Amino acid sequence: MGPNGMHEERMSAYPATLAGWTLRDSPDGGGRGRRRPHRHGRPGLGPRGPPGGGSCPGFMPDAGRRQEDRAMPKDHSDQSLVAALRLAAADTPDHEFLRIAGESFSYRDALTEVEHTARGLRGLGVDPGDRVGIMCDNRAEVVWAWLGANAAHAIDVPVNTQARGRLLAYFVEDARPRVLIGTEDYLQVLADTITYDPEVVVCVGEHSSRPFGDRARQLGFDELREAGASPPVVLEDPHPGEIATIMYTSGTTGPSKGVMLPQRYYPAQAEHITRVMELGADEIIYCVQPLFHIDARGFLATALDTRSTAVIGRRFSATRFWDEIRENGVTVFGTIGTMLWLLHKQPPRPDDKDNPATLAVCSSTPKEILREFEERFGIRIIEAYGMTECLLIASAPARDTVPGRIGRPLTEVPVRLVDDGDAPVPAGEVGELVYRPEEPFAMMQGYWTKPEATVEAWRNLWFHTGDLAREHPDGTLEYVGRKKDSIRRRGENVSAWEVEEAVAAHPRVREVAAIGVPSEVGEEDVAVLVVTIPGDPLDPAELVEFVSRDLPRYAVPRYVEFVDGLPKTASERIEKAKVRERGITAAAWDANVALGLR
Repeated sequence: MGPNGMHEERMSAYPATLAGWTLRDSPDGGGRGRRRPHRHGRPGLGPRGPPGGGSCPGFMPDAGRRQEDRAMPKDHSDQSLVAALRLAAADTPDHEFLRIAGESFSYRDALTEVEHTARGLRGLGVDPGDRVGIMCDNRAEVVWAWLGANAAHAIDVPVNTQARGRLLAYFVEDARPRVLIGTEDYLQVLADTITYDPEVVVCVGEHSSRPFGDRARQLGFDELREAGASPPVVLEDPHPGEIATIMYTSGTTGPSKGVMLPQRYYPAQAEHITRVMELGADEIIYCVQPLFHIDARGFLATALDTRSTAVIGRRFSATRFWDEIRENGVTVFGTIGTMLWLLHKQPPRPDDKDNPATLAVCSSTPKEILREFEERFGIRIIEAYGMTECLLIASAPARDTVPGRIGRPLTEVPVRLVDDGDAPVPAGEVGELVYRPEEPFAMMQGYWTKPEATVEAWRNLWFHTGDLAREHPDGTLEYVGRKKDSIRRRGENVSAWEVEEAVAAHPRVREVAAIGVPSEVGEEDVAVLVVTIPGDPLDPAELVEFVSRDLPRYAVPRYVEFVDGLPKTASERIEKAKVRERGITAAAWDANVALGLR
C-alpha cells in the first residue's frame, strides 16, 4: 500500500499514460488539441524510468491516471504553472514578468520562450515523463528550460551548482535525464563526473568545446528553440497530478532524496504566499536564491499568480543588496538562512530607510535582530516555515511573534504534533510536526525511486517533517529543533549521513560522526568528530580538502575534532544523540580561523 492507501503499482515506460494527455499536430500551431491517451511508440530511445529501466518505484499511481478517474475540475487553467502563464499572457501580455541577468521579459515574451523551448524538447524526442536536467547559474534560459520541460509534460531536474564528485554523480545518475542543459563549464563538470551518456546536451551561452565529445549530441540553446517540428505541435495544459520537478533535498539516514513535485504544486504554493502576504499586481518581487532552490521558484510562481514582476538576482551580496533593491524598485524580497543577519551586520547608512521595499520574508533568522531590522530599514518582516515538500506551512508577522515562534499553521495545511508512536502530544508538550494538505497535488507526491522513504515519511497518512515543535495557547508554534539527523546551514539542509560518508572515505579515518553546532550567524555549522586509525595521524586541513571534492561548499565541515572513540549502542551503532549533547570542545580545529576565512 502507498501512503495514500493505494497500491504501489509498477509503471512501465514511466508514466505510460501520463494523466491521459498527449500533444497532437496542429496545422496552424494554435488552439487546443483533443485529449486522448498518449502512446509511446519510439523504440531505441534511452531509459525513461529510473536506473534499471522501466519502472518508477515511489511514484504515486494516482498521478498517472486519466482525468476522468479523478474528482478534479475539468478546467485546468490554474492547475499548473504553464497554464497560469498562458492565462497571464492573455490577461496582461505586455506587463513585465521577469528581470534576470540584465534582461527583461513581458508575460507574452515569457510564454513565447517557454513554448519554443517545449516544442524544441519535443522535437528532440523528449516524451512525457522524461527528465531534463538543468545545471546553470541564474539566467533566463533556466526559467525557459524549467517551464519548457513542464509544458512538454517532461520533468525538470534542477541540479545544485555547488555539487561535485560523488554527490553530483548521485543526483544526476539517480534521475538519469535524457537531456542535460547548462553552461559550458557546468557541462564539463558533468561530463567529468557522471558515468552514463545523456542523449542530448544543450549548451547555454557561448561555448567553444564539446564537453561530452561523442558521448552525446550537442546543441546550443538557440538551436534547441528551433528544433520543434513543423507544423508546431499543440502544447496541451498539463494535468495537476503530473510530476513537474524532481528536486533533491537533504537525506537524513541515507542519501539525498528526489522530491517529486506535481504540476499543481507551484500555483498552489503561490496562492498561499499571495494570500498570507497580501500581495498585489503592483509588486516587484526580488529573490537572489538560485533557481535550483525551491524559494526562488516559489517567488517566481508568486509573481505569476499576482501578475506582478519577478526580479531574480545572480547571487547574494550583502554590500550590493540594498543598491539592487533601489535600482529595481523592489517592494517585496525573500531571504533564507543568514542573509538577514549579514544585512543587519552591514555598517549603518543614513539612507537605510530610503528604499522602496515594504515587506521581507525570512526563515531561520536570529529573532533578536528582527525588530531592529524592521525599524532600521522601514520594512515589515513575515517569518515563514516550510520545506521543499510543502513550501509554506506556517507564517506570522515578526512583530506579532515571540522569539522562537514560527507562527500559525495555514488553514489549508492541517498540522499536528505527535510522539514517536504518532499519537498527538498533550497541549504544551514537544512533538514532531506532521501535516497533510486538504487540496490534492498541493505538495510533493513522493520520493523518486525511494518507495520505502515515501511510505516512512507518510506513515499513518501524515507527512513527518522531522522538526520538533510546541504549540502555545495562542495557537502559535515554537520551533524546538530537529528530530532527524540533518544540519541546517545558511539556508541549506545538509545530510549528516552524506558528510559522514565523505569523511569515512579517507583511508586514515576509522569512524566519524557529523553534527550541527550553533553558528554565531544563526542556524548551524557543520562539525565532525573523527576517530583515526591508531598510529596514523591526520591533518584536519588535509581532511577538509579531501572531502571538498565530494561535498558542496555549504556541507564542508567547519570544525574537525579528533577523538579517541564515539559512544555506541549495544549493537555498535554510534549514538548520535550523545554526540550532539557532547558537541565540540576547545580542541576542535576551526577552518575559518585556520584558513583565515573570517
